[in-house]
Amino acid sequence: MNARILNIIFAVGSSLILISSVLVMENVAWGKFCFAVGTIFFAFCRIKMAYKGDDFRLKRLNRFYFFSVLFLATSSYLQFKGYHFWVVLLLLVAITEFYASVRTSYYEKEIASKKKSPSTSDSLHSDSSLKE
Repeated sequence: MNARILNIIFAVGSSLILISSVLVMENVAWGKFCFAVGTIFFAFCRIKMAYKGDDFRLKRLNRFYFFSVLFLATSSYLQFKGYHFWVVLLLLVAITEFYASVRTSYYEKEIASKKKSPSTSDSLHSDSSLKE
């Protein structure tokens, strides 16, 4: 599937989750259903955009995304059952998503800089050998 389409579905799902969580708090009946649809969109995109490389740290952070989806699905279930504990799970989703996204970005930049540094260090060594 096209990455642009996945990003649009992800944005729609996230927006539905955000808007419908307020609607559920205001006791709007159809807010639960919008939250469930947003959860399905969000989970679909997380599954499709999963990390498939061999870096252990990024695999671990991908598991954080998986737990975030589980918390979100459980939160949706609790809404339909009438429990108010879903808000705590939604807070856990926000915390895990924030942590995983910040760390993923940091590690990806670190990996990219490691790939660039050997070629620049080789050119520095060759320049220094010319000066000697």
